[in-house]
Amino acid sequence: PFWLKHGLAPSSAVLMVSASACNARTLCFVDAGVEKGFVNSRLQKLSRYAFLGLGLTLSFIVASFILILASGWPTGGVFVASAEGTRLSEARALALGSIGAVSMIGMVVAKSAQSTASLGARGLEALLMLSACLILVLSTLQHPWYLAKAFGTSNPGKVISDIMICTDDKLILYLDIFLTGCHLMLPIRWILLWPVE
Repeated sequence: PFWLKHGLAPSSAVLMVSASACNARTLCFVDAGVEKGFVNSRLQKLSRYAFLGLGLTLSFIVASFILILASGWPTGGVFVASAEGTRLSEARALALGSIGAVSMIGMVVAKSAQSTASLGARGLEALLMLSACLILVLSTLQHPWYLAKAFGTSNPGKVISDIMICTDDKLILYLDIFLTGCHLMLPIRWILLWPVE
Protein backbone atom coordinates (compact mmCIF):
# COMPACT_ATOMS: atom_id res chain seq x y z
CA PRO A 1 0.00 0.00 0.00
CA PHE A 2 0.97 3.63 -0.54
CA TRP A 3 1.21 4.46 3.16
CA LEU A 4 3.51 1.54 3.94
CA LYS A 5 5.79 2.27 0.98
CA HIS A 6 6.29 5.88 2.20
CA GLY A 7 6.72 4.92 5.88
CA LEU A 8 3.45 6.46 7.03
CA ALA A 9 1.10 5.20 9.68
CA PRO A 10 -2.37 4.23 8.41
CA SER A 11 -3.89 7.27 10.13
CA SER A 12 -1.44 9.57 8.31
CA ALA A 13 -2.39 7.97 5.03
CA VAL A 14 -6.07 8.62 5.74
CA LEU A 15 -5.26 12.27 6.45
CA MET A 16 -3.24 12.57 3.23
CA VAL A 17 -6.05 11.07 1.18
CA SER A 18 -8.51 13.39 2.90
CA ALA A 19 -6.31 16.42 2.21
CA SER A 20 -8.18 16.98 -1.04
CA ALA A 21 -11.26 17.64 1.10
CA CYS A 22 -9.59 20.69 2.64
CA ASN A 23 -10.92 24.23 2.56
CA ALA A 24 -8.52 26.25 0.39
CA ARG A 25 -8.72 29.42 2.52
CA THR A 26 -8.68 28.06 6.06
CA LEU A 27 -6.77 24.79 5.47
CA CYS A 28 -9.35 23.08 7.71
CA PHE A 29 -10.79 19.73 6.68
CA VAL A 30 -14.32 19.83 5.39
CA ASP A 31 -15.21 16.61 7.22
CA ALA A 32 -15.69 17.43 10.94
CA GLY A 33 -14.47 14.01 12.09
CA VAL A 34 -11.24 14.27 10.12
CA GLU A 35 -10.73 17.83 11.35
CA LYS A 36 -11.22 16.81 14.97
CA GLY A 37 -8.88 13.83 14.57
CA PHE A 38 -6.21 15.99 12.93
CA VAL A 39 -6.34 18.67 15.63
CA ASN A 40 -6.36 16.13 18.48
CA SER A 41 -3.41 14.25 16.97
CA ARG A 42 -1.30 17.40 17.32
CA LEU A 43 -2.17 18.14 20.96
CA GLN A 44 1.02 16.72 22.50
CA LYS A 45 3.27 18.44 19.97
CA LEU A 46 1.43 21.72 20.49
CA SER A 47 1.81 21.37 24.25
CA ARG A 48 5.58 20.71 24.03
CA TYR A 49 6.28 23.56 21.63
CA ALA A 50 4.06 25.98 23.53
CA PHE A 51 6.03 25.20 26.70
CA LEU A 52 9.31 25.74 24.85
CA GLY A 53 8.23 28.99 23.15
CA LEU A 54 6.78 30.50 26.30
CA GLY A 55 9.91 29.44 28.18
CA LEU A 56 12.04 31.34 25.67
CA THR A 57 9.79 34.38 26.06
CA LEU A 58 10.10 34.15 29.84
CA SER A 59 13.89 33.90 29.65
CA PHE A 60 13.96 37.05 27.49
CA ILE A 61 11.86 38.88 30.09
CA VAL A 62 14.12 37.74 32.95
CA ALA A 63 17.16 38.97 30.99
CA SER A 64 15.42 42.31 30.41
CA PHE A 65 14.74 42.68 34.15
CA ILE A 66 18.37 41.89 34.94
CA LEU A 67 19.51 44.58 32.49
CA ILE A 68 17.08 47.10 34.00
CA LEU A 69 18.32 46.37 37.51
CA ALA A 70 21.96 46.51 36.39
CA SER A 71 21.35 49.90 34.73
CA GLY A 72 20.09 51.38 37.97
CA TRP A 73 16.62 51.16 39.40
CA PRO A 74 14.17 52.93 39.35
CA THR A 75 14.77 54.47 35.93
CA GLY A 76 16.72 51.55 34.48
CA GLY A 77 18.86 53.89 32.42
CA VAL A 78 15.95 54.49 30.07
CA PHE A 79 14.15 57.41 31.68
CA VAL A 80 15.52 60.55 33.31
CA ALA A 81 15.63 60.65 37.11
CA SER A 82 12.38 62.43 37.88
CA ALA A 83 8.96 61.64 39.32
CA GLU A 84 7.57 61.07 35.84
CA GLY A 85 10.59 58.96 34.84
CA THR A 86 10.10 56.77 37.90
CA ARG A 87 6.39 56.40 37.15
CA LEU A 88 7.15 55.38 33.57
CA SER A 89 9.85 52.95 34.72
CA GLU A 90 7.40 51.32 37.10
CA ALA A 91 4.80 51.05 34.32
CA ARG A 92 7.43 49.51 32.03
CA ALA A 93 8.38 47.01 34.74
CA LEU A 94 4.68 46.19 35.16
CA ALA A 95 4.33 45.56 31.41
CA LEU A 96 7.42 43.32 31.40
CA GLY A 97 6.19 41.52 34.53
CA SER A 98 2.81 40.98 32.89
CA ILE A 99 4.50 39.39 29.88
CA GLY A 100 6.36 37.13 32.30
CA ALA A 101 3.14 36.24 34.13
CA VAL A 102 1.32 35.41 30.88
CA SER A 103 4.29 33.26 29.84
CA MET A 104 4.40 31.42 33.18
CA ILE A 105 0.67 30.74 33.23
CA GLY A 106 0.85 29.46 29.66
CA MET A 107 3.80 27.23 30.54
CA VAL A 108 1.97 25.73 33.51
CA VAL A 109 -1.13 25.04 31.41
CA ALA A 110 0.91 23.59 28.53
CA LYS A 111 2.91 21.30 30.84
CA SER A 112 -0.07 20.10 32.89
CA ALA A 113 -1.57 16.97 31.37
CA GLN A 114 -4.82 17.60 33.24
CA SER A 115 -5.12 21.14 31.86
CA THR A 116 -4.39 20.12 28.28
CA ALA A 117 -6.84 17.22 28.54
CA SER A 118 -9.62 19.43 29.90
CA LEU A 119 -8.96 22.23 27.40
CA GLY A 120 -8.47 19.94 24.44
CA ALA A 121 -6.59 20.92 21.31
CA ARG A 122 -8.94 23.73 20.29
CA GLY A 123 -8.95 25.21 23.79
CA LEU A 124 -5.16 25.14 24.00
CA GLU A 125 -4.91 26.77 20.58
CA ALA A 126 -7.31 29.52 21.68
CA LEU A 127 -5.42 30.05 24.94
CA LEU A 128 -2.11 30.30 23.08
CA MET A 129 -3.51 32.83 20.62
CA LEU A 130 -4.89 34.93 23.47
CA SER A 131 -1.48 34.75 25.18
CA ALA A 132 0.28 35.73 21.97
CA CYS A 133 -2.01 38.74 21.47
CA LEU A 134 -1.45 39.87 25.06
CA ILE A 135 2.32 39.49 24.74
CA LEU A 136 2.35 41.54 21.53
CA VAL A 137 0.32 44.38 23.05
CA LEU A 138 2.37 44.41 26.26
CA SER A 139 5.62 44.29 24.27
CA THR A 140 4.58 47.39 22.36
CA LEU A 141 3.55 49.15 25.58
CA GLN A 142 6.90 48.50 27.27
CA HIS A 143 8.74 50.46 24.54
CA PRO A 144 9.85 53.73 26.21
CA TRP A 145 8.51 56.08 23.52
CA TYR A 146 5.09 54.45 23.23
CA LEU A 147 4.82 54.07 26.99
CA ALA A 148 5.47 57.80 27.48
CA LYS A 149 2.90 58.64 24.80
CA ALA A 150 0.35 56.27 26.38
CA PHE A 151 0.81 58.05 29.71
CA GLY A 152 0.08 61.39 28.07
CA THR A 153 3.59 62.84 27.98
CA SER A 154 3.52 65.65 25.44
CA ASN A 155 7.23 65.40 24.66
CA PRO A 156 8.60 61.91 25.35
CA GLY A 157 12.12 63.11 24.50
CA LYS A 158 12.19 65.07 27.77
CA VAL A 159 11.60 62.02 29.99
CA ILE A 160 13.69 59.53 28.01
CA SER A 161 17.39 59.42 28.84
CA ASP A 162 19.85 60.95 26.39
CA ILE A 163 21.68 57.64 26.01
CA MET A 164 18.47 55.97 24.86
CA ILE A 165 17.82 56.16 21.14
CA CYS A 166 14.13 55.53 20.57
CA THR A 167 13.64 54.07 17.15
CA ASP A 168 11.20 51.41 16.14
CA ASP A 169 13.82 49.06 14.75
CA LYS A 170 14.36 47.01 17.93
CA LEU A 171 10.65 46.88 18.71
CA ILE A 172 9.82 45.72 15.20
CA LEU A 173 12.63 43.17 15.34
CA TYR A 174 11.37 41.78 18.67
CA LEU A 175 7.79 41.62 17.39
CA ASP A 176 8.95 39.94 14.18
CA ILE A 177 10.99 37.37 16.11
CA PHE A 178 7.98 36.60 18.30
CA LEU A 179 5.56 36.33 15.35
CA THR A 180 7.98 34.19 13.35
CA GLY A 181 8.43 31.97 16.38
CA CYS A 182 4.67 31.56 16.69
CA HIS A 183 4.34 30.62 13.03
CA LEU A 184 7.30 28.24 12.95
CA MET A 185 7.13 26.63 16.39
CA LEU A 186 3.44 26.15 17.00
CA PRO A 187 1.70 23.47 14.94
CA ILE A 188 -1.30 25.69 14.32
CA ARG A 189 -2.72 26.55 10.92
CA TRP A 190 -2.42 30.15 9.76
CA ILE A 191 -6.14 30.89 10.05
CA LEU A 192 -5.87 30.49 13.82
CA LEU A 193 -2.76 32.70 13.93
CA TRP A 194 -4.53 35.47 12.04
CA PRO A 195 -5.46 37.48 15.19
CA VAL A 196 -1.79 37.98 16.09
CA GLU A 197 -1.08 39.46 12.68
